[in-house]
Amino acid sequence: MGQIIRCPLTGDPCIKSIKIEENSFFLAEAEKPEDARERRIKAIKEAIADGYKIRSALDEKGINAFTCKICEMIQTCAYGIADITQRNANVLLELGMMIALGKPAVILSKRGEEQELKLPSDLNAIEIIPFTEYIDIIDQLREVVQKLPPPVSLPSPIEDLEKIQPQLAEQLRNMGANIVKEFKKSVEEAKLDVISLGEEKKVPAQLIERIAKLEETLKELTGLGFTTDARTAFLRGNFYSNQGKLKEALAAYNWSLEINPNHPIVLIRRGITYARLERHHEALADYNRALELSPDEPLALASRSLTYIDLERYDDAFADANRALELSPDEPLIIICRGTAYRELKRYDDALADNNRALELIPNEPFAFNSRGATYAKLERYDEALADFNRSLELSPDNPHTLYNLACLFSLRRKVEDSIGYLKKAIQLDKKNREDAKTDKDFDNIRDDPRFKKLVESD
Repeated sequence: MGQIIRCPLTGDPCIKSIKIEENSFFLAEAEKPEDARERRIKAIKEAIADGYKIRSALDEKGINAFTCKICEMIQTCAYGIADITQRNANVLLELGMMIALGKPAVILSKRGEEQELKLPSDLNAIEIIPFTEYIDIIDQLREVVQKLPPPVSLPSPIEDLEKIQPQLAEQLRNMGANIVKEFKKSVEEAKLDVISLGEEKKVPAQLIERIAKLEETLKELTGLGFTTDARTAFLRGNFYSNQGKLKEALAAYNWSLEINPNHPIVLIRRGITYARLERHHEALADYNRALELSPDEPLALASRSLTYIDLERYDDAFADANRALELSPDEPLIIICRGTAYRELKRYDDALADNNRALELIPNEPFAFNSRGATYAKLERYDEALADFNRSLELSPDNPHTLYNLACLFSLRRKVEDSIGYLKKAIQLDKKNREDAKTDKDFDNIRDDPRFKKLVESD
């Protein structure tokens, strides 16, 4: 049976159908210095005969991390070249992928440093070319290229099956199409096809169980070489996100964007996932790209506003939230977003006005109560803050943000037992709260308490 490559992000079978291009090299190289890149490319092209294609991640716009796109490029190329002279982390990662995939690869290393390489002794088809200047690699590389083994493109299991039992293979493809149809229908029934700023939607347990079973079947079909469309990949990402499986969600969004790279909603959804993973600059890149494609998309503006808040760029956060409300004036979650920006800019009356307006529109929104409670706390209106936090917790009992805010509030009121109790719960639900508590001035009143020290210092 054919070989299935597993995703380095999730460990699941790759959901793409990979075809190896003959006479193609993936070049793993560092971006800087630029003049070195020019000399390297010139030397490689002179060494390799016409008709060979050289692909590099540096030639792809919009790639700012190891993504499905780079993985696909490595897989589809027949051979690899890696310039490790600068010991660049991305280059070493790409070289590792080549080795793991069994690609015949050439390693370029500064003369005298090649002895430092500690490669496994049983690696085949790995050549090391030492050089002083890039012109030195031309003759050596030309000789290596002439003796490269022919590329091998392994069929997927379902392609193998088609040769042996075409009828069964056709039945599997039809079953896959039906599973995809049912999966889409179920996700749409759960309203997971629509994205928002708030917490992930609460979906009935029976419906989640049904979608999970369909997703497991899709995984099994993927293992046979069955691939799906961009919409299905997007919905799979939404389902994973709803279940808190952010790495799996990210891989699904990456796949969706590989098929359709200019879909603003998928970019926004991937940006939200990056933000939840604390990868804020990658989130910004996705929001910026979404706004290039759709300048008047309120969700992109509001999502970028929240990321600006995380990066403490409060003026930018306010500008985005304000623009989003010009486009969608009665969207309560965007109003809360602007209220948060107001609060961080110390415009507390404006923040309260936005919080109150949001609660008029959605009276039982825990996010709104939590936001207004935080504003009351800044104004030292502690009883009102406590009432809002408690109401938020009634509506969303396991919200780590509300639990953390309650811990801050009780510290400000010098109620040590309550503060430590709520902080412990907040950390259990979100480890980031431990790091935040280490420097949060709201905990200055209890910072010397041994229990607080133990809580923030433990793993």
